[in-house]
Amino acid sequence: MNRVWRTWSVLVLFALGTSLITPLIPLYQDRLGFSDTVVTLFLGCYVAALVPSMLTLGQVSDRIGRKAVLLGALGTLAVAQVLLITEPDLTGLLVARAIQGLATGAFFGTCTAFLVDASPPGRTPFVAVLGSVSVRLGLGFGPGIGGLIAQYSDTPLRLPFELHLVAIAIAAAVVLTLPETVRVRSRRPLTLRLEVPPAERAVFWRVLVPSGALFSLFDGVALSLIPVFLVRTLDVDNYALVGAAGFLVLVSGAVSQLIFPRLPPDRAIGWGLAVAAAASVGVVLSSPTGSAALALCSVAVTGAAAGLVFKGGIDLCTQIAPVQDRGKLLSSYYVACYLGGFSVPLLVVGVLSDLIGLTTALACLSALAAAGGAWTWTVGLRSLHGLRPSDPGAGPLTLPTAE
Repeated sequence: MNRVWRTWSVLVLFALGTSLITPLIPLYQDRLGFSDTVVTLFLGCYVAALVPSMLTLGQVSDRIGRKAVLLGALGTLAVAQVLLITEPDLTGLLVARAIQGLATGAFFGTCTAFLVDASPPGRTPFVAVLGSVSVRLGLGFGPGIGGLIAQYSDTPLRLPFELHLVAIAIAAAVVLTLPETVRVRSRRPLTLRLEVPPAERAVFWRVLVPSGALFSLFDGVALSLIPVFLVRTLDVDNYALVGAAGFLVLVSGAVSQLIFPRLPPDRAIGWGLAVAAAASVGVVLSSPTGSAALALCSVAVTGAAAGLVFKGGIDLCTQIAPVQDRGKLLSSYYVACYLGGFSVPLLVVGVLSDLIGLTTALACLSALAAAGGAWTWTVGLRSLHGLRPSDPGAGPLTLPTAE
């Protein structure tokens, strides 16, 4: 397990650097004067580079090994952080976010597969939970640290990224000490499509895609528009609190997975979507009440529920895929999450914010989440009936008959 924990630390150190920018968005908006639609482009540009990277480089790690891809991703992320240190204009900011997306696309699916590959016999379910916890924990630390620096540093737009360069160097050193886990190299040609084992495609499209899109849309809003909502609508002027929104939505999602490590995938996804949709209403109600506390508490509950949805998705992926396809399937799941939550739907929320106001746009999001969650629960989860896991020790996939 020592190897697992070292890999876990690499995943956390990388992840926090991609979300450091979250509490800084209101500062950039005030300085450069862009709209809420442009705010969503901070994630849109990130995803535009992330998706092709994830689809191709998740497969490359099955061919050349995990370590080479991870080290390349760490180096690419370092380039983006150096660009942000220069305090660029809007174009430079969006280019930096695209470079971060390129690095993330290569990294997350590969490192999660690397983590699961290293699991001792019989510990795959635990390590799968650890992988999903690592992503949300690391991403959550980014806004928390960035918000503290923004509030108390004289150089809030440079220092977060300077410190993360040190973290990248530490992560690279750890990767160099780890043994390669891919011993049988895949020889299939590279493709630019979501590739899922045929017998499990119904689960992927009916469960993993809609649930991943919904939970990541909550994350996307919390990491882009909620900081603006706190500053502009609720008059919050403490950037440590602004960073708390991103911290809470992601870290609470990691904690919920630790509290419910054995929750079956169907229940994690179904109940997670229901609770997230209900809790998101609290953010909307914080506007007429003027309560930042209500907004942050609602964000935390939404994040905890979204974390369970993510846990359910990771569990399904690791149970469906044999080891030689694991990197590809996990990468495909991440792509589904990012495309569904961080691309067109998030942009639509940003456009609605400019047209009808941010509070009303968030109310529309809550209604959409309720409808999508209901469909996944009543239609999508039925595709789990009778599905057999590829790893006999991975745990049940089938819905309980009482449900």
